[in-house]
Amino acid sequence: MSGRQYNPTDYPLPYVIENIREWPIYRLTEHKEDFLREVKERAKARLLVKFPGESALRDELARVLYQERIRLTEKPWKADPKDERQFWNGIKSKYLKMGESSGITAQKLLDEIIDRYANEIVGSFDVNAFNFAKAILPQFFGRVLAAAPGEWFKTFARNVRTLHEKIPITGDVEKIRRLATRGTLVVVPTHFSNMDSIMVGWLLNELGLPAFTYGAGLNLFSIGLLSYFMNRLGAYKVDRRKKNSVYLETLKMYSTVALQRGAHSIFFPGGTRSRSGALEKKLKLGLLGTAVEAQKLHFKNYPAETAPRIYIVPCIINYHFVLEAPGLINDYLKETGKEKFLRENDEYSTSFKLLRFMVKFISASSSLSVSFGEVMDVLGNRVDDDGNSFNHLGQHIQVKNYFMTKGELRDDEQRDAEYTRILGERIVENYHRYNVVLTSHLVCFTLFELLKKKYPGVDLFTLLRTPVEDIALPYHEVADAISRLKERLKQMYDAGEVLISPELRWNVDKIIEHGMRNINLYHTASPIVRKDEHFSSEDLRLLYYYHNRLDGYGLDKWV
Repeated sequence: MSGRQYNPTDYPLPYVIENIREWPIYRLTEHKEDFLREVKERAKARLLVKFPGESALRDELARVLYQERIRLTEKPWKADPKDERQFWNGIKSKYLKMGESSGITAQKLLDEIIDRYANEIVGSFDVNAFNFAKAILPQFFGRVLAAAPGEWFKTFARNVRTLHEKIPITGDVEKIRRLATRGTLVVVPTHFSNMDSIMVGWLLNELGLPAFTYGAGLNLFSIGLLSYFMNRLGAYKVDRRKKNSVYLETLKMYSTVALQRGAHSIFFPGGTRSRSGALEKKLKLGLLGTAVEAQKLHFKNYPAETAPRIYIVPCIINYHFVLEAPGLINDYLKETGKEKFLRENDEYSTSFKLLRFMVKFISASSSLSVSFGEVMDVLGNRVDDDGNSFNHLGQHIQVKNYFMTKGELRDDEQRDAEYTRILGERIVENYHRYNVVLTSHLVCFTLFELLKKKYPGVDLFTLLRTPVEDIALPYHEVADAISRLKERLKQMYDAGEVLISPELRWNVDKIIEHGMRNINLYHTASPIVRKDEHFSSEDLRLLYYYHNRLDGYGLDKWV
């Protein structure tokens, strides 16, 4: 890694822009009405190109009405606005009266729907709420990662100097800070837990970066405390139930205009939390494409030498254990196994899961890792400390030229979609190269692979039903396999193919003990159980979930 390397005691770093009122996200909120007006006008213009003429637009509005009626009937959420049905009933009534005599046109209805969506999506940034969160989160995470059981409330305000020893940050922090003042950052984290947005937001603040805007699932706004802060800390609402063209265009335009106005953004390109527990291999490119679009528009609106630049920053988060793991792996197995898998009911509601997780995490002594990959331009090329782009041969390139056709900068949806796809592939490569292997994931990977070798030819769903007494993996076999994997991972680390946590340099017995202690902190049914000189599991689905974090590295042949 180039640039200055920071020690745990260096954090939090000074802000790269000292005056909060000069932050792009503050200006976005300060000029919210003008911002929303631009979003709505440009979303409408794009939709009128896609659906030219009154007849085509009317047909599309009929599809929107149908999809919204299905959503309201089948998938209502607590976070839905209270006047949802009233609004859509009103739109339906106007649609039926559409015509010259009523004065109601398809474009007028389109204006109403876009206005509704834009005002639902929009976020805000409140300085007082930000300062409060900034003061309380270091204390919170400090106690989360350091308190002993039963001591949290009386130790909440104690020294939190070990915080960054518990959450080590790996990556070229100095380059990220420098480029935050030279362009717009788009941080693209992996996504495993509902804690991710809180964790990433706090970490970026620790790096001294201006606050970021980010899309948060509308369902999270039903949790009172989260809703209060997200509504005031730059989060905009994303409702993944809405698949209609008008909503998706409004959402994309919201992101595009925010980026054009310089608002640093967080995208979770996996779309939702990883159900399998594996690193994302295939990304959802909708919002990611808005970074490509915003960069192209910068080149359109500015001379090449002064056009603002947009930089992509992969971020990999690794927890020893994930609160939602049982529900997530159940969802994954249900989807992949269909009739082979019978899903059990979730044990807790979403709100209760989150509260229970925080309390348990607070009372535990665990750690996690955060690493930043290579900073890239919107085409997936590496950039240097000054933001200059270099291709895979190390040659300096002009990004603007990639948007030119016969000497002119032109719109080309197919070309831009291909650029977005390539960018997605580069992000996935970074996820795997800068993934930090934790002891818990190594131990789980080893145990599950040994179980597969014990029962060769058995399909996954039969293997997951293996009785506890039939697992019985001898300690020496597990230790030998971990020893081989440890050496292989060190080779991969030296080759720049993956990162490893410091604990993976310990002896094998300590690695096993550390991995077991961390993986068994939360779950009622332990993924790993040791009885005498054998290992077993009380929940093979969870063992499989954590095993999957090392999927895709070709490590199975070393077990």
